[in-house]
Amino acid sequence: MATMSAEVQNLFKEVGDVVFTTASADGQPNSCVVGMKAVIDDETVYLSDQFFKKTLDNVQANPKVAVLFWKGVEAYELHGTARYVNEGAEFEEQKAWVDAAFEQMGKPIKAKGGCFVHVEAVFSSSPGPTAGAQLA
Repeated sequence: MATMSAEVQNLFKEVGDVVFTTASADGQPNSCVVGMKAVIDDETVYLSDQFFKKTLDNVQANPKVAVLFWKGVEAYELHGTARYVNEGAEFEEQKAWVDAAFEQMGKPIKAKGGCFVHVEAVFSSSPGPTAGAQLA
């Protein structure tokens, strides 16, 4: 696993949405936007599932994923392995904050599951000479 630097973690927390990319067992790509997300620790992020369909099918068939996020010209891509959860204490902890956040927004949306992504590599997606460089 790779360790996300404080800069990477802070930007992940700061941005409103991230792009979550998966692929089917035969390699068909799919990307979706995820707004309910959290840094769990310096090797793990969580992406909440309210609307995953192709994404969930892909994660179950092929857990290798990427997460892209940026603000201005600062951008990172995480590569890792996703583990989908929709029951148990680990899920209930994440569901509590997601459901509360939607309630505060006045939206009748509930978390139905989520992906813990164990980060295996961190890449720079910022323009310039380090674009595409593996950072961790």
